[in-house]
Amino acid sequence: MFSFDLANDVFQENIENISTCEYETHHSCTTTTTTTTTITVPLSDQTQRSDTMEENKGLFDFEYKCPPGGKNAVIFYTTSLRGIRKTFEDCNTIRFLLESFRVVYYERDVSIHIEYRDELWRILGGRIVPPRLFIKGRHIGGADEVVGLHEQGILKKLLHGIPLISSNLPCKGCCGIRFVLCLSCHGCCKITYQDQGKDTNGYRIRCPKCNENGLIKCPVCS
Repeated sequence: MFSFDLANDVFQENIENISTCEYETHHSCTTTTTTTTTITVPLSDQTQRSDTMEENKGLFDFEYKCPPGGKNAVIFYTTSLRGIRKTFEDCNTIRFLLESFRVVYYERDVSIHIEYRDELWRILGGRIVPPRLFIKGRHIGGADEVVGLHEQGILKKLLHGIPLISSNLPCKGCCGIRFVLCLSCHGCCKITYQDQGKDTNGYRIRCPKCNENGLIKCPVCS
């Protein structure tokens, strides 16, 4: 009787030990959780970073589309026609900025000389309306782009190395227009044809020296 009770007690103790072991084993298992941390850059920092990149812009960040003779110069395509008020005012805006920096620039008025218009269209591959600014062969853009660069302080950096004008006075030959009346036809675009030894009866032909407006490039400042 004593042996049976002892065996029974041992049996009950083993069951309790097994249950306890299973319970402890089940609850001792640990679950590994991977936590992903997302770092959010404040909007102000992103804006500052973008502004810094803009401020570091140089000429090599602009597309290379060099006008004739513009590799080391400032070429400014413009128009003096007032038909479209915004276009005329945009031209004046860029001209004012260039003059405020006192740099030497070459203005090419497409309304005075049609070859300048064709030249601009050929460079940019389309019927582009002035104003258009080129610095050392790089296409800077129109009025909106140039004014934006000036407000960011970039335009001054892009003009670094461009010669400065030596005087505030305009050219004595053309008063800053860059063109003068043709000396051969005096602006009428026609000259009398002369053939050696023959009477041409005053036959008039197109003057080969001037443009469609009877003008030639100023011999002083061109």
